[in-house]
Amino acid sequence: MVSFVLLLSALMPGQTTGEATVPRSAAVSVVGPPLDSFSPGPTAQLYPIQNDPPAGGSVPSSVPGTPRAAEAADAPLNFPGLTWSRAASAESADAVAPAAPIEIPAPLLPTPVPPPVPPPPAPPPAPLPDRWWLMREVQGTALGAFLDDNRFFMTGWIEQSFTGSTDKVTNGTITWNDQANKYLLQQAWFRVGRSVVTSGTTSPSFGFQLDVLAGTDYRFTLPRGLLNSQLYNSAGGQNLYGVDPIQEYVSMYLPTLFQGVELRLGRLYTPWGVESLEAVSTPLLSRSYAFNWSPPFTHSGLAAYVTFTKEWSGVFMLANGNDVFFGDPSEELRFVGNLRWVQPGGRNTVTVATSLGRGKFNPAYATPPQQSTVALATEPFGRNNFNAFDIVYTHLFNSVLSYNLEGIYGYQYNVPQDAMAVGSSNGFANWFSAAHYLFWTISPKWGSIVRFETFDDCQGQRTGFAGLYTSLTTGVQYHINKSMVIRPELRYDDNWLQKPFEGHHGIFTAASDLIIRW
Repeated sequence: MVSFVLLLSALMPGQTTGEATVPRSAAVSVVGPPLDSFSPGPTAQLYPIQNDPPAGGSVPSSVPGTPRAAEAADAPLNFPGLTWSRAASAESADAVAPAAPIEIPAPLLPTPVPPPVPPPPAPPPAPLPDRWWLMREVQGTALGAFLDDNRFFMTGWIEQSFTGSTDKVTNGTITWNDQANKYLLQQAWFRVGRSVVTSGTTSPSFGFQLDVLAGTDYRFTLPRGLLNSQLYNSAGGQNLYGVDPIQEYVSMYLPTLFQGVELRLGRLYTPWGVESLEAVSTPLLSRSYAFNWSPPFTHSGLAAYVTFTKEWSGVFMLANGNDVFFGDPSEELRFVGNLRWVQPGGRNTVTVATSLGRGKFNPAYATPPQQSTVALATEPFGRNNFNAFDIVYTHLFNSVLSYNLEGIYGYQYNVPQDAMAVGSSNGFANWFSAAHYLFWTISPKWGSIVRFETFDDCQGQRTGFAGLYTSLTTGVQYHINKSMVIRPELRYDDNWLQKPFEGHHGIFTAASDLIIRW
């Protein structure tokens, strides 16, 4: 250090008094390690200092600008052999200004591009229909692979029943278990088809379905103009067992029209009601008056099944009549359809529907009254041309309790007097029905149903007996396993005006069926 000071004094003009003198205007900087670790010694170096000089003649233990350095900012700087005043520090600060910050006008890296917005997730695929015994058995085989690859399916069921009754031969106006104290094979059902694709694509898809019913229920579903000869036997009676190809159609699904539209051409179910032609889809063994006597069962024509929104959907059909097959002389054009609203969340549902045409009785295609048969083809006086209006309301109380109400009104005019039990001056016949259903899911295996109904056959054209019918039915469903269910029920019916039950106003039945799906 001493040698460095002597060299400095020799090179620069100034006063020499035995100590090295530094001119006051000189910019001197201490060069060395950071101030916090600086200690004078033989190896010390001097670094430029661009802050205020340290106070108290010694190097501060903190970096200038910290509180400790700020407290001594006005004290002179004194090193051994050096004299440095505050003024010199100020001049030095003016002489050596802080360097201006460096600005880089262009980024070193390209401007980052925001990540692309991911597309909305695809809707989940439609749930696959239940695979019953036959489809499960062929799964994993060449036949199963062929069916799955082409969207083909085959299934069906068998429904058999026994009804104990206070009547001896028939249960009168009760349907479809109308035979008293007798075992019935009601439905041996076969279904084959090709499903349409309803999600995950914007392309149309094509399918078909064929349902064939064999059993005693064919007497109720058979339309005019299709296999009617099997109803009669050589003894002049009715064959209890027969066959009805109850539904057959080809279809095309258009996923980009509204929120999906399926077009069907063929013989189709009437698109309304709580109950069903299918044993597996109807809640009880016996059918209500609202289902059997009030509306039609099937229609032949072209229908559009439209989904407008999640809440609104509808069916719109041009048909050739009620329960009339293609080509029958009695066919005539009519509109059949429904409009359905589902409350968001599904708590309430309302469906309004109609079968609407001329509503005029056509005597040319009427069948004389035959109480020995109840088949549609020979039902008294032409079911094919009446008008009907239906409303179904569904309310879900909670996950295990729900309620359905179905109300129906039907009418026909120009009806002959001998087609009515009660005369009508202008040939007008009409009927009303209100059916209430309460469903209770007791457990995964057990369910309970109560149905209460009033049906007013005002002139007796529908059942052959005029008057107000009341009916109370209660039943349970026990699922033995996935494919088998047994459904016992108790039922009481009464007609307040006439005696349709083998000469009685009322009838009591105890019945049960067993359904096996395959």
